[in-house]
Amino acid sequence: MLINIFFSFSFFLLQLSTADNIEFTIFNKTVLIQDSVEHLVKERIDDDGMIETTVYSDDIRKEMGTISFSEAFREARKIKGAGKTFEWNGKYYTTDFYYETIIVVGDEVTSVNKETKMYYTDERLSDMIAIRSYKDNKDTKIEFSFLDYATNQ
Repeated sequence: MLINIFFSFSFFLLQLSTADNIEFTIFNKTVLIQDSVEHLVKERIDDDGMIETTVYSDDIRKEMGTISFSEAFREARKIKGAGKTFEWNGKYYTTDFYYETIIVVGDEVTSVNKETKMYYTDERLSDMIAIRSYKDNKDTKIEFSFLDYATNQ
């Protein structure tokens, strides 16, 4: 899911510079943003001369009037307690735990045509910088099974 989120936002960022009307799909919902969202884009040139562009998902959610999974989880956990379920964006989740990752996606060369001297690329998970988990006690076991799946794709 996090990789889908990243790819959705990557596509979203690509669209920012090309159109005032932007349509993209996130969390299985199609969203149309009709006005410019340039005020949400934070851009700078880093020490190596690379253009760093950042759009924070929380800023987009505020514009759309929605809440993040983290906010929904914390609210459900306060109201319902551990071992319960809650709905977020049309799907059900438990109130037991969640974790977040910070990933790096690279433009990986997937094939090379030696005759034409051309190569083809695809965005792929390249590295995982951090994993942050949230739970209310040390006895709750997190399997990280999604990470096993995502990193082996």
